[in-house]
Amino acid sequence: MARSPAAGHTGGHSYAFGLGYLLLCFNALGWGLNFPILKLGLANSPPMLFTCMRMALGTVAMFIIAAALGVLRLPRRADLPVLLSVGVLQNMAFITLVTLGVQYLPAGRAAILAYTTPIWVVPAAALFLGERFTLPRAIGVGLGLAGLLTVFNPLSIDWSNHEVFIGGGLIMLGTILWTAGLIHVRRHHWQGDVLSLIPWQLLTSVLALLPLALLVEDPGQIDWQPDFIWMLIFSGPIASGICVAAQVAAIRSLPAVSLSLSSASVPAVGMLSAAWFLHEVPTPSDLTGFALIALGILIVGLADRRLALRSRKVAPDPSG
Repeated sequence: MARSPAAGHTGGHSYAFGLGYLLLCFNALGWGLNFPILKLGLANSPPMLFTCMRMALGTVAMFIIAAALGVLRLPRRADLPVLLSVGVLQNMAFITLVTLGVQYLPAGRAAILAYTTPIWVVPAAALFLGERFTLPRAIGVGLGLAGLLTVFNPLSIDWSNHEVFIGGGLIMLGTILWTAGLIHVRRHHWQGDVLSLIPWQLLTSVLALLPLALLVEDPGQIDWQPDFIWMLIFSGPIASGICVAAQVAAIRSLPAVSLSLSSASVPAVGMLSAAWFLHEVPTPSDLTGFALIALGILIVGLADRRLALRSRKVAPDPSG
């Protein structure tokens, strides 16, 4: 990837900060705006069919992007297990469960819960990958859990409203499955270019979900209004295609701590856009919980950066 004019050099690795932050801003807007758009789109379509359509459009977009960049090729056999893992767990299961959860929750609150994944990765990586569970990481996880308890404050929840627990439970299950897929990705030794595999991962998710969606939902219930077409275009080629490619480019352009900030910026945009388009008013519990979760994600990102820099310093110089 070509470096931007604002490229810098940090800890032995070249970072394109100007390009990277531009991509993160684009992603925050795209994925954050997608939450109220999902909420609006579900008024016109059953949730699983809506998920199939948006992922199918995202798949087409990613095939076009990969071909335009010259990286489109068949996946190697050694990458097939992780291709299936990402396609089923991180794409199909996560996106479907979040979409189902959005039916029952305000879009802003759904955005907060969906982006708690960095909090769950820390204990999962310590348990399954043997990564160190340091004090800063423990503090970050503790703040994240405190944020979740604040969002679902037992003293303020209407216990007779089961939709709150259904929606929250579906989204949290999605984040756990996403984390499981991410652990598999971390253990995998890639043979092909990551960007070249994304179209195939999305295609796998569509092929896995479509039979189930057709089994339990009726395509005749889709209301093909012009506004719904625009919602599909945004959630499909933009949020499920272009934003995914932009995230891959951002990962290559920025250090981990900046990407952790990205995980906090998406729900912030989600809350603001839900307030603008859906007239949702975040509760004090939502705002406080978001602040705690965002701080926890930032502390985890800083801890990861510190450990990465320390490992780089103690690694032997291959040049001798």
